[in-house]
Amino acid sequence: MPFSAAPSPLSNNVKGILWMLATAVLLTGTAAISKYLGRTLPVVEIVFFRMALGALVMLPWLLRHGLRGLATQRLATHFWRSILGVGAFVLYIYAVSNMLLANAVALAFSTPLWMIVMSHLMLGERAGPARGIATVIGFAGILVIARPDVEISLPALAALASAFLLSLAMIYVKRLSATESPTKLAFYVQFFGAVFTAPSTVLAWQTPNAVEWTWLIVLGLTGALGLVTQARAYAIGSPTAVTPVDFTRLPIAVLLGMVFFGELPDLWAFAGMALIVGTILFISRHERHRRRTESGPS
Repeated sequence: MPFSAAPSPLSNNVKGILWMLATAVLLTGTAAISKYLGRTLPVVEIVFFRMALGALVMLPWLLRHGLRGLATQRLATHFWRSILGVGAFVLYIYAVSNMLLANAVALAFSTPLWMIVMSHLMLGERAGPARGIATVIGFAGILVIARPDVEISLPALAALASAFLLSLAMIYVKRLSATESPTKLAFYVQFFGAVFTAPSTVLAWQTPNAVEWTWLIVLGLTGALGLVTQARAYAIGSPTAVTPVDFTRLPIAVLLGMVFFGELPDLWAFAGMALIVGTILFISRHERHRRRTESGPS
């Protein structure tokens, strides 16, 4: 009797990890394309096409669900979340266009640290001593990368400001997620983003050449798909299994920076990256342990 074994299905966590790996490739690729385009095109024009084309990519979803798919009682919250998100993206594109790709991506990872601070100030969430100390260490990693003792770099400040604005936007996302789907959240931020940046794009307009048009289209596709795969990763897998995979963006950014831009971060930057990554992983592990302790034995 011939032996045949059907392949075992992948667990939800493994599927979530694979979706997050796809997200890391797509979003880091988006940053690299933005850096390339930022050499010749105005930042606001890049952001406009990223948002407008991203919204167009979601048209099949809109046609399938109709205007009812966009129905919301919280349009004002979407509006303010979008302002923060678009502001963060403008600063991020400026940062990646004017500093090492890997360093900009690393500084952008300070968003969870800012969220701890702002959640405490805005939502009254208690950080606790472990999270507080870890957050301080994480910000020390930011200083190691930014090196203010050597030079106060405007692009580095832009990257940090981007992470700060994104942390505020994520607090709005946390509130919206109770009633709004991930797809709806992605559509509104891209739609409002295109509307917000359209006037400035007209004023600063620079006609792209054929190569730039191609990369602008790819930018819109990768950015929109990155949002979808990210939402899919968290919907399928456990956050504690999926979130650490997001840090693969750092080695991917180092690789893309080396291959396409001839960049290699120095040892200080790698040390800072290690501090930031280690801090966020510690906080994630600490929170998982705390929730298990509070829930008690099942």
